[in-house]
Amino acid sequence: MPFLPEEIIRNILIQLPVKTLIRSRCVCKHWKNLIRCPSFISDHLHHSTTHQNPSLILQRRYESYDLWLLDCKMQLHEVNIAPLLDSPNPFQIVGSSNGLLCVKVSRYFEFYPSLLLWNPATREVRQLTPNTPNTKGVHLPLSIGFGFSPVINDYKVVITYHYFNFDPVYPLYSLLVVVVVYSLSSGSWKKVEFGVKDIVLGYESVTVNGIMFWSGRRRNPDTNYYAIVSFDIANEVFTLVPTPDRSTSTSRLTMYENKLAVLSCFATQDSESLIELWVMEDGSGASWAKIYSSSLIPSVLRPMMTVWMNQIVCVGGENEGYQEPKINLLNISTNELKTFDISKCGRGTGCGFILHHTESLVPIGE
Repeated sequence: MPFLPEEIIRNILIQLPVKTLIRSRCVCKHWKNLIRCPSFISDHLHHSTTHQNPSLILQRRYESYDLWLLDCKMQLHEVNIAPLLDSPNPFQIVGSSNGLLCVKVSRYFEFYPSLLLWNPATREVRQLTPNTPNTKGVHLPLSIGFGFSPVINDYKVVITYHYFNFDPVYPLYSLLVVVVVYSLSSGSWKKVEFGVKDIVLGYESVTVNGIMFWSGRRRNPDTNYYAIVSFDIANEVFTLVPTPDRSTSTSRLTMYENKLAVLSCFATQDSESLIELWVMEDGSGASWAKIYSSSLIPSVLRPMMTVWMNQIVCVGGENEGYQEPKINLLNISTNELKTFDISKCGRGTGCGFILHHTESLVPIGE
């Protein structure tokens, strides 16, 4: 067998999919060590994210706990469920970052959900023991964020709790937000100050360039109801971010060209839905630009939306239970609308969630 230089072997392996690389570890000890090397894993992830389009990971509602990947060729692939998820307890993917998924498992008769970090490609799973605030009162887990910071090379899980502090002096109770953060590198939880007043965070978050973003709402009725809150994963600081001019409580956060973006949907006088895409220009929220507007989807008033391969993905609507299971793809460049049948994903109606996902070799550790 002709000898190939190390650099050529490495360059060839970097371009292979994860499943092929996992099998290739059996070729020889040298390949096994190379493929498990942190620098190789990082280079393979960089190649995947720069030369390939991410897939969409989705789960149908009211269906057994099946997950599916929709790739850039519009092919559906069923995801093998991790053993810790193969149970009657319902679960939800709450975040996807560099091939790792953060999963919330709602166990019956348990008030607080369990959390898992899971790499579906390598089938590694780490179970996280939820950290609940050590304070008196009633705590409701509100939102869970998951993301990666290239500054510190670490993945973090952020849980925000609503803390109802009942005051006997005042008949109305005060509502506080308590935050706990888990670091994958240290394997530990700690409490972090929220620092943003009169804001209630939503359930979903988006991570862009090491910053988590949540949609939220203000408790002060005299101000704009809609809000955006950021969390710097490296510095662990929350900040209130200015919102676009045309944003509402039904707006969805997403990412467009590696920038934070907001998809807003408005009902027009003609019973149509006007969709607008706003992009944060400067990273602080001080400058937003509207780059797209369309009314080509008249029946979707409150869709689940994201941006994927320069297309706005809309799933479901107000009459979702009576519609065929389809995904609407609205091309931002051509303004062309296409639909894709997702009935293969099961009998449920609509999607419980839809997230970007890139397969990787990133390890979860012990």
